[in-house]
Amino acid sequence: MRESPPLVVLILGGAAERWDCPADESPLALANPRHLDRLAREGRVFGVQLVESEAEAYSAAPLLAILGYDPETVETARASYYAALHEEALAGEECFCSATFLTLFRNLVADVDPGPLRSAETAVLVRDADAAMRRAGFRLLRGAGARHLAVAPRASVDPETAAPPLLLGRAVEEFAPRIAQHAFAHRLAKEALDGHEVNEVRRDLGGNGADAVWLWGPGGAPALPAGRWEFPVSALGTDLLLRGICKAAGITMRVPNARTPTGLLRGLGQALKRDRVTVLYARRGVRDALMRERKLRAEGIADLDRHLVGPVARMVKSAGARLLVLADTARDSRQGHALSDPVPALLWGAGVEALTHRPFTEAGAAGAGEALAPGHGLLAYVRHL
Repeated sequence: MRESPPLVVLILGGAAERWDCPADESPLALANPRHLDRLAREGRVFGVQLVESEAEAYSAAPLLAILGYDPETVETARASYYAALHEEALAGEECFCSATFLTLFRNLVADVDPGPLRSAETAVLVRDADAAMRRAGFRLLRGAGARHLAVAPRASVDPETAAPPLLLGRAVEEFAPRIAQHAFAHRLAKEALDGHEVNEVRRDLGGNGADAVWLWGPGGAPALPAGRWEFPVSALGTDLLLRGICKAAGITMRVPNARTPTGLLRGLGQALKRDRVTVLYARRGVRDALMRERKLRAEGIADLDRHLVGPVARMVKSAGARLLVLADTARDSRQGHALSDPVPALLWGAGVEALTHRPFTEAGAAGAGEALAPGHGLLAYVRHL
């Protein structure tokens, strides 16, 4: 059997939005992305079912599925893959859980991704929150920005605690953990950060603060099947979850510190010379705090289309490769909540025949028929077309 062309998988994080959003008013439709529109005309658009439930959509399941792992057979907690970056070991009956900074306004959750936080600010906030939370048996490990890692006895963690996006605009008390030690850890962290000098300075300068730590999504040690890859594969991007999955899977991160399209493109140039599959993860240019503003999200997608999609497509064509573009999860247009809906996917490049033209939008993908399922078959599917 002939070897398939090299494949570049470009994941546009958070690009898909539906539910209470007319098809012609989704961010993808409003963005009018020139490069994505051209690729859609020349390639094929379809849908892929990455997750089976909304709970899975908040976990590592979407990225694991894109990489070909069946979420039902591996650990899916985001915290487990953050832990892979720390190389933190669990003792006895401990577990990992995600620890997310929240911004509060009169005890309502105003932001689940406060920042951007400078490295020195993060270090001080994590240090002081950790010192307080240890009284409840939780210890806090520094991650990046608003996303960190906690370790605690599994019996002390409520596994049903809501994911942070579900809290936006609501009082934190509405979602209090049912296990006393877990609720105690939340209270201790809030007391340590409420009125913290770092937060007060940030507010004086017009920023927001990290007023609480939200502990959620418990999981065990990451364990992905060994010897999964029969061909060279690499990944590019700064996303902590992707980096953690790659560490656990033995996938090379070519430029883990690339924070600009230029850095990603430089890394892609190297990867195309060496690897059969390269995964790029990029988020739109609009922060999650603004996710309910469809026009702002559309502007972010348009920026990615200009500065990343177009240049990536040119490099893929020059290398005689293929390009797969897709979103990681679908989202509720009103609240920003993750959904279990299929996401649009676009395949373009060497040997890919154009089908009936459908735009790279939610409606375009739905028009292609039943979504590809299960989602973890996506990589094998596109490599053997």
